[in-house]
Amino acid sequence: MSNLSRRAFFTKTGALILGVSLPILAKAQDKIVTSKSEDNSHHSVNTPTNNEYHNAYIEITSNNQILFHIPDIEFGQGIYTAAAMLLAEELEVELSAIKVDAALPNPEYILKGEVTEVTWGSGSTQKDWFPLQQSAAILRTMLLQAAAQSWKIDINQCHAKAGQIYGQNGQQAPYAQFLHDIYNLSIPKEVPLKKTEDYRLIGKSQPRVDTSEKIKGKAIYATDIHLEDPSVPAIRTGLMIACPVVGGKLAHLDDKNAKQIQGVIDIVSLENIVCIIAENFWIASKAAKQLVIEWDYGSQSAATTDSIYKQLDQAADEQQAIIGYNNSSEKIEVSLNATSHIYNGTYKQPMLLHAALEPLSCTIFINETKCEIWSCSQTPLWTRDKVAALLKRDTKEIYFHNVFVGGSFGRRLNDEYILQAVQFAQKVSYPLKCVWSREEDFVQDHVRPPYLDQIEAGVDADGLITAVKHHIIGPSVTAFWDKSLLSKEGMDPDLLLGIDTLPYQIPHYQLNYTNCDIQSIIPGWWQGNGATRNIFVVESTINKCAKKAKKDPIEYRKLLKPDARAIAVIDMVAQHAQWEQQPPKDIGRGFAMAHVFGSYIAMVVEAEITAMSVVRLHRVIVALDCGLAVNPDQISAQIESSAIYGLGAALYNEVQIQNGQIVQRNFNQYRVLHMNEVPQIEVHIIKSNEHPSGVGELGTIVSAPALADALGSILNKNLYSLPLNKYLT
Repeated sequence: MSNLSRRAFFTKTGALILGVSLPILAKAQDKIVTSKSEDNSHHSVNTPTNNEYHNAYIEITSNNQILFHIPDIEFGQGIYTAAAMLLAEELEVELSAIKVDAALPNPEYILKGEVTEVTWGSGSTQKDWFPLQQSAAILRTMLLQAAAQSWKIDINQCHAKAGQIYGQNGQQAPYAQFLHDIYNLSIPKEVPLKKTEDYRLIGKSQPRVDTSEKIKGKAIYATDIHLEDPSVPAIRTGLMIACPVVGGKLAHLDDKNAKQIQGVIDIVSLENIVCIIAENFWIASKAAKQLVIEWDYGSQSAATTDSIYKQLDQAADEQQAIIGYNNSSEKIEVSLNATSHIYNGTYKQPMLLHAALEPLSCTIFINETKCEIWSCSQTPLWTRDKVAALLKRDTKEIYFHNVFVGGSFGRRLNDEYILQAVQFAQKVSYPLKCVWSREEDFVQDHVRPPYLDQIEAGVDADGLITAVKHHIIGPSVTAFWDKSLLSKEGMDPDLLLGIDTLPYQIPHYQLNYTNCDIQSIIPGWWQGNGATRNIFVVESTINKCAKKAKKDPIEYRKLLKPDARAIAVIDMVAQHAQWEQQPPKDIGRGFAMAHVFGSYIAMVVEAEITAMSVVRLHRVIVALDCGLAVNPDQISAQIESSAIYGLGAALYNEVQIQNGQIVQRNFNQYRVLHMNEVPQIEVHIIKSNEHPSGVGELGTIVSAPALADALGSILNKNLYSLPLNKYLT
């Protein structure tokens, strides 16, 4: 903790508020909103200002209640629980004693190395690990010091437990009793953190802190908001209908019949979107069927899936590539020419939807003094600032509340839907709850773009890979999101994910990139980001080369000299999958691994193809090294869920474009794994004291290559394209 002043650390407000990793700041509270019960109320909070950096707040109130205001977004991954565990461990309180809620956006939450306040890349626990523990430990130490001075004993004669300070002579008092006293103390420069062997909570499975709210139906989502202030008008529902073609505009709107429906309040429009405002969703849906909308579809109305892939093919042939990654000073052509044999392959990866369980939604109230928003954004500070710019108001007047959300998978890194809702809320004098139907959610998605990957893999006389030339052709999601994040040569760093941390020693690996903008889609990040597509290509290529060398794929990887942590996950998954034994007849078995987000994962998939050409998934075995496993049960759940998501996508999913529009409009057209299709999943976590690393997306990243290897062994061919069900017909 550097440059930490007492003024930055304290504000006397009747509560102690600790800015995690640095300051304690005051937070004025002005409750205007309540949820389904008083226990789940959400508050407007004046955005604190300070010149220090931090990423969350600890608050101890005068009645000894401990509140944790967290900037990380909770969309199912369990960060509310993991982060609260870090605090509870060093603060010496029970996990149940900490109440977690979402903090308002603030520049103070931007950590070094990040461009904004963001939840992404399986990074929440690993970035929170030290700051949260350090802040809690400092606070606990100062409370002990204050108690020792009050009781006139040495600090070593005091200890903390369950939110109380105890003295060796029988003294006992709650933390809250010493809040005023610690303002006069110097902030310790260094505070030792607990040793691993002394952990009460960390490393042991803990129940999620949000489970009770969710199973009781009390958890608050964007459509659950209602205002308790009688002076505020009733909330109205706005059903959104947008042009289904990128770049299209509204040409004509006939809303006469729709407005005749009882309960319809108004129908308003922007350049490319219509909002039906009604008393509730069902009335708005009924009115939507009576609307007559004519769209000017624009220049992309002729786009098809085939035309998009032709764009990729043409770009591969005609556009010059840039070198995005190269681990050797030698020219790649020289390295390839020195090999005994070169294997070529072109991998084709489709467009994908996010298909989160909860469609997009956003509740907004704008008045003369503030704009209050309840929704979910993975970049809440950017969203707040965009709203302020749109409304031409000071950011202090924008209150963005990140509420629970039913999945994201990268979709809510883009916030255009919130900005659309704000524009409609500007036009009315009452709170507006904007809702996108499932069909609109699908057709307006920022899709994972399509890619071609051309691979030349050179092997030595033993069949081991010594040189790889990897050429990626496709759109840059990063360029669409923020061009300033590209390298000076124009390389998208996301396209390197998983390549620049390969666990193998391949003497020469060069990755080239050809950007191909596709105007008929809006690109977006998808689960696992670039690693999901890169690992499919790399691991499939390694499996192919292993087969060509007539070597076991696991033993082949060991010959590529992976590091010790990689070998450990390989050995663990092989043991639990009983790899040395031949699988039953008609069962294919596939292997894949990755080193990404700081973690190592290895997966074995066992599957069969039935006589009816249906894939039946039997078993998935995973070995994982994610450093110190903060909450093991939740980590297993993350791997299980991300594997299910990835297996379903690898087997079934592909966005089709026809007449410039996304064809798939609901889950009957965009398959997910059904409950009866989900295999037995085993997750084995390696015990480690390394810094915690990313978990949430790992199961998705390795699912496609492992499943492709399993099905390829049955079909006796290499599978280069996704989805894999194409190979069954």
